[in-house]
Amino acid sequence: MNNSRRILIIATAIILNCQLSIVNSASAQSDSNVYNERVVVTSRYKPVIGEVHKLNVAPAITDTVTTMSKTFDYAIDSRRLTSLYIPSRIKAARIIGEPATRLYNNYLKLGFGNYWSPLAELYYNSTRNKDYNYGIRATHHSSWGTIGKPGDSIPSPTHYGQAPFSFTDVALFGKMITKKNLQLSADLGYQNDFNRYYGFNDSTLDAVLGVPRDSISRSDYKMGYNLLTLDLGLKTLNTDVGALGYEANINVADLIASYNQNEFNLNFDGNIHYGFTLAKQYKGVAYLHLAYSGYASSFAPLSLPLGIDTTGLSGTHCSNYLNLYKANPYIDFLFQGFQIHAGTTIALDAYNLPNGGKVHVYPDATISKTFLHDIVHVALISTGNMDANSWNTIRTVNPYIAPNAEVRATSHYDFMAKGRLSLSKKLNFGVTGGYSIIDNDLSFRLDNRYTLGNVFTPVYDSLTRIKVGADFQFINDEMLQVELRGNYYIYHNRSTEKVGDKTMERPFYYRSPFDASVLFTTNYHDKIIGHLEFQLLGKTPYDSFVDTEGNRVYECLPMRYGLNLEVEYRHNKALSFFLKADNLLFQRYFYWQNYPSYRGLFIAGLTYTIPN
Repeated sequence: MNNSRRILIIATAIILNCQLSIVNSASAQSDSNVYNERVVVTSRYKPVIGEVHKLNVAPAITDTVTTMSKTFDYAIDSRRLTSLYIPSRIKAARIIGEPATRLYNNYLKLGFGNYWSPLAELYYNSTRNKDYNYGIRATHHSSWGTIGKPGDSIPSPTHYGQAPFSFTDVALFGKMITKKNLQLSADLGYQNDFNRYYGFNDSTLDAVLGVPRDSISRSDYKMGYNLLTLDLGLKTLNTDVGALGYEANINVADLIASYNQNEFNLNFDGNIHYGFTLAKQYKGVAYLHLAYSGYASSFAPLSLPLGIDTTGLSGTHCSNYLNLYKANPYIDFLFQGFQIHAGTTIALDAYNLPNGGKVHVYPDATISKTFLHDIVHVALISTGNMDANSWNTIRTVNPYIAPNAEVRATSHYDFMAKGRLSLSKKLNFGVTGGYSIIDNDLSFRLDNRYTLGNVFTPVYDSLTRIKVGADFQFINDEMLQVELRGNYYIYHNRSTEKVGDKTMERPFYYRSPFDASVLFTTNYHDKIIGHLEFQLLGKTPYDSFVDTEGNRVYECLPMRYGLNLEVEYRHNKALSFFLKADNLLFQRYFYWQNYPSYRGLFIAGLTYTIPN
C-alpha cells in the first residue's frame, strides 16, 4: 500500500510539472517581445532567392524619319499617390546557409543591319551594396545608307543620296545613401548627334543650283550636335507621417552645334513635403514644388546650310537670355475612398520675349475613385503648365530644323476624364476624353529662305484641341498579350487671318487627325520573346493654299502604316540573340515633307553578360 501511495504521488507530481511547463510555454509565446532569433533548417530545404531577369532592352532603330508620328501632345502625367499606410514592424527571421545569388552587373549588345547600320551598347553597374551604387552606360547607333539611285542621263527625281544619322551617348552615374537617410546622386553625360539635310533629290538640285550631286560637299548640308550634361541630386528617404522631407536637383547642359550655335541651360527643381493627418483619420501629404529654367544662347555663323538665300538676310549674330520660374503647391490625400490631388501651378514668363514678364496661374487637380470592387476606375483631371522649348528640345522633335530657330514657351490648359473597366485580370478597357487650350503650340513648316526645300522653321500656333481615345488590353499570363490603342483629334486655330474678303482660321501643320496601333507580345518559357506591332497614322497636312472659290485646301502627306517585329532568343542567362525589323511593309513613307524613309530596316545581333 505504501508503494502504491508512492507511485501515485510521483505520478501526480509529473502531471503537475507537465501542466506548469505547458502554461509557461503558452505565456512565452503570447509575449510580443520574444522572437526566434535564428531559424535552423535541418531538412533538405534549399533556400533560394528568385532570380532577377536579365535586361530585355531591344535595339532601337532610329530611322531618318520615325515609324510613327512624334505628336506635339502635352500628355498629362498621373502622379502616384504617396502611400500613407505604415505597416507594423516585425523582426525578420534569418535563414542559415543562404547562398548569395550570382549577379550580372554588365551588359553588352552588338548588332549590324542593312544600310550599313552598326549598333553597340555597353552597361556596367556596381554589385549589391546598401550604401552606394555607380556605373556607366554607352550606346552608339548609326546608319550610312543611300535612298534611291542616280539617273543615267538626266538627274533622278528619286535619288536623295546618302541619308545618314549617328547617335552616341556616354554617361557616368552614381548615388550614395548616408547614415542620415539622405540620397546623393550625380550623372555626367556626353551626346553626339549627327545628320544631314538630305531632303532634296537630284532633279531639285539641278533645277535650283544647276549642279550635279558629285560637285557639292556633304559637309555643306550637315548638322551636328554635341551635348554635355551634369546632374546633381539630393533627396531625403524619410517618408514617415509627421516628418519633413525634401528633394533638390540641378541640371547643367551645354549644347554646341554646327554653324556656331551654342546654348547653355541651367535647370533647378526641388520640393518640400510633409505628411499630416486630417480630422484624425484621413492622412495626406503637402508639397511645395519649385522649378527654374534658364537659357543663354548665342549664334554667330561663318556659313549656313547649302541653298540658303542670303538676300535680305541680316541679324545672324545674336544672343539671348531666357528664364522661366514656376511654383507648384499641392496636397495629396485619401478621403472616403477618393484619391485627391489638389493644387495650382504659378509660372512667371520671362521667356517669350519681348512679351514676357507675365504671371500665369494653372489648375492642378485630380480626383479619382474605384467602384464595384475595383472593377470601374474613374478620374477627372484639370491641369496646366508652361513648358520651355529650347534648341535642344526642338532638334529632338525635328532634326532638320534651321540654325538659330525661334524658341518660345508653350502654355497649355488641359481638362480630361478617364475611365477604366477591369472585367478580370485578363481584360481591361479604357477611354479618355480631353479638351486643351494651347498657346504657342510647336509645329513646323519649310523655311522659304532655303531654296532646296530641305530646312524647316518652327511655327507657334494658338489652338484648341479635342482628344478622344480608347484602349483594350488582353493578358493571358506571360504567354500572350494583346494591346489596341487609338486616338482621334479635332484642332481649331484660335488665330485668324484675312484672305480676300474672308476671315479664316490660320493654317496649322503636322497634326494628324488620328493614330492607332495594335501590339502582340509573346513569351515562350522565357526563352523566346517576341513583339509584333502594327501602327497607323492618318494623313498629315504640311502646306495649304486658297482655291479660286476662297476655300482653304490642305496638302497632306499620305496615310502611313507600318509593321514592326522584334524577336529575342535567350540561349542562357549570359547569351541571347535578337532580330529587329522596322517597316516590314517596305513603304517609302514621308514623315517630314521632302524626306523619304528607308524601305525595311533590319538589325541582328547578340547580347552577352559576364557573370561575377
